[in-house]
Amino acid sequence: MNRKALLAFACCCLLAGLLAAVETVTRVFTLQHLSVSDASAAVQPLLSEEGSLTIQPRHSRLMVQDVPAVVERVAELIGEIDQAPGMFRVRVELVRGTSEAYSSSEPAVEIDPRLERMFKFSAFRRLAGTTLEGEVGSAAEATLGSDYQISFQSHAIEYSSDTPWGAPDPGDRINLRRLILKQVGVDANGVRTTAVLLQTNMRLASNQKVYIGAGSSEDSGDGLVLIVHCLQSGVR
Repeated sequence: MNRKALLAFACCCLLAGLLAAVETVTRVFTLQHLSVSDASAAVQPLLSEEGSLTIQPRHSRLMVQDVPAVVERVAELIGEIDQAPGMFRVRVELVRGTSEAYSSSEPAVEIDPRLERMFKFSAFRRLAGTTLEGEVGSAAEATLGSDYQISFQSHAIEYSSDTPWGAPDPGDRINLRRLILKQVGVDANGVRTTAVLLQTNMRLASNQKVYIGAGSSEDSGDGLVLIVHCLQSGVR
């Protein structure tokens, strides 16, 4: 084989190698629960320079074209995130604390001993309680007795993967945003009134219980305590 033939053969081998290196495959993913916009936002950072992403919102589909290794990673990711929403179940109780002991004629109510250590009241009385439940991502609202209302927006815990260590495991937790406790009533003119006693955000793990003072100053002889108990966090 002469020199020109050898050179041509080498070029062909090099070209074949380059073509093999950028060989791509195409795969269509039909989403069951996740929105196309959320899925495309999650998939886009995984694509290589040779990759492309086509969305079909009307059919809840993503078409990914990329090298086989990337397409496999995309398939694994979609399998993890395209799941039915988890459920949450949160128990809330409202307790009144006072600097004076309650009358012996009032029915005895079992109170968590931690209240006595956390709040400097002489006695406690449970006013009302309720359990709120639903899909993670939805809002929840309920009355507490005849004088109070509780509401919040539930969210799954989200972490950015744009860190040197990757995305941390959020664990068995749920995010309660804009948790609001209101007192409701009627004024002398018969007009309904509301007063916000507490507004906060919190992250809770399953079976975690949080105690929050509401509606009075720390040195008050009378005040409210909201107890939030996460019975189910929503993790599937």
